[in-house]
Amino acid sequence: MDKTKVQTKGTLFKETKWWYYLVAILLVVIYLLPIYVLINLSFRTIQDIGSKVRLPEIMNLGNYISVFKSSAVWRGFINTVILMVETVVLEILVSALGAYGLVRSSNRLSEMIRTLNMGIMMIPGVALLVGTYSLMVKFNMANTLWGLALLSAAGGIPATMFMYANFVSSIPVALDEAAMIDGAGVLRTFFQIIMPQLKAVTVTRIIMSATGSWNNYLMPMYLLQDKTKHTIILTIKEAFNTGNGVGDLPKACATCVVGLLPIIVLYLFLQRYIIEGQIDSSVK
Repeated sequence: MDKTKVQTKGTLFKETKWWYYLVAILLVVIYLLPIYVLINLSFRTIQDIGSKVRLPEIMNLGNYISVFKSSAVWRGFINTVILMVETVVLEILVSALGAYGLVRSSNRLSEMIRTLNMGIMMIPGVALLVGTYSLMVKFNMANTLWGLALLSAAGGIPATMFMYANFVSSIPVALDEAAMIDGAGVLRTFFQIIMPQLKAVTVTRIIMSATGSWNNYLMPMYLLQDKTKHTIILTIKEAFNTGNGVGDLPKACATCVVGLLPIIVLYLFLQRYIIEGQIDSSVK
C-alpha cells in the first residue's frame, strides 16, 4: 500500500513538473522583454517609429559609433569606475575588519554595537537625504567623487558588516590562537588567516557593492552638479532628457546599453567565484 502511494506521488510530480518549466520560461520572458526592447531600439534610426517589439527595418550601427565617440560617455565611465573602486575597497575593508573585531570581542559592548548596526540597516537612505546633503556641503564634500564614495561606502557598511559577522562567527577561534602562538599580530592574522576564508561573502558583497555604486542615481544627482564629475548613470539620464524627452531615442538607448554592459560582464565574470567560495566554505 505504501509503495502504491509513493508511486502515485511520483507520477503526480512528473505530471505537474511541466508547470515549473512554463512558469520559469514566463518569468524569464517577462524579465528579458525590457532588455530586448532596449537593444532593439538602440539599432533603429530616429525615423523608425514602428512597434518596439518588431525588429528594426534597417540595422543602424551609427548610434553605437556616435556613443563611443562621445567624450561625455568616456568621462562618465572613468568617473564611475573611480567611484566604484573607492566605494568597494572602503566598504569591504572597513566592514570585514569591524565584523572581525566585534565577533572576536564577544562582550556586551560588541553585542550592543551589532544590534545598533542591524537597526541602522532598517533606515532607508532617502529618509536621510536632507541631512546628508547638508553635511556633505558643510564639509566641502559635494561635487567630489571621493566624498560620494565615502558616503556610498558608509551606506553599505551596516549590511556588509552584518554578513561578514555571520561568516566570521563560523571560523574557529583556535585559528587565531595558533597564529598568535606563531607570533602573528591581529592584522596579520586577519589578512592571512581569516580573510582568505571569507572568499564567498567577499565576492558576493563586491558584486552587490559594485552594482549599487554603478547604478547609483539619487545621490550623484544631488551631489554632483559639476558635469565633469558626472557618472555614467547621469550621462544616460542626460541622453534621454535631450530635447525635453523627445530627442534621439535610439541613441539614448544605445548609451544605456553601453553603460550597463560593463557591470553585467563583471557579474558574469565573478559569479563562478561565488560558487567556488561556497564550495570551499562547505568543505572547510
